[in-house]
Amino acid sequence: MGQHPREKARTAGHILISSLSFEAALARVALILGRLGATPNSLTFASLVLALACGAAAATGAFLIAAALLIASGVFDLLDGSLARATNRITAYGALLDSSLDRISDAAPLLGLMIFIAPMGWFAVIPAITLVGAFMISYVRARAESLGGKLPSLWMRRSDRLILLTVALLVGPIHLPGLDVRAPLTILCLAVLGILNLWAFISALLAARACLPRGPHQAP
Repeated sequence: MGQHPREKARTAGHILISSLSFEAALARVALILGRLGATPNSLTFASLVLALACGAAAATGAFLIAAALLIASGVFDLLDGSLARATNRITAYGALLDSSLDRISDAAPLLGLMIFIAPMGWFAVIPAITLVGAFMISYVRARAESLGGKLPSLWMRRSDRLILLTVALLVGPIHLPGLDVRAPLTILCLAVLGILNLWAFISALLAARACLPRGPHQAP
């Protein structure tokens, strides 16, 4: 049976309160870092450095370290926006820098996994496909908005992809008996992530088709 309307409202209220509490906690941490001299852009670069270190760790098979670095990178990526909002330092260039470096941060762990998996030959195509799918999801949203469209909230957003990639790294040290494959569960998780990325890319294209203006497009 479905939830009673009051129960649904109560659940939604709890989710909203939890979200606001999380945002408030992030803002407090961001302000502490700001008092120590951090700027939104410096936190953005810190997130990038941690993502690059994650890629290096993944390339050597240090999956648990890579997972910890990826989580830390994601936290700093959240903190830069919180600090910008808390200190009223939101700028167009800051948003551009954040989005641009996010693409590198997205690529670094997957490139590291490609290096790790490369000795197994064609298996290295799996993280490559996952990477291409992730880039295409971001590109469709950015391009659609530049053409005057407003896409709805889609699935497989960057936060979703980071969570699934963290899971893929955490299961890396698990070996399956009788299977002569490096990090088999990581490869399986990457294959699932790649399929979801491509599916989300197609969904984003369909959503963009529905929301974009129907008239002729004037090239800039």
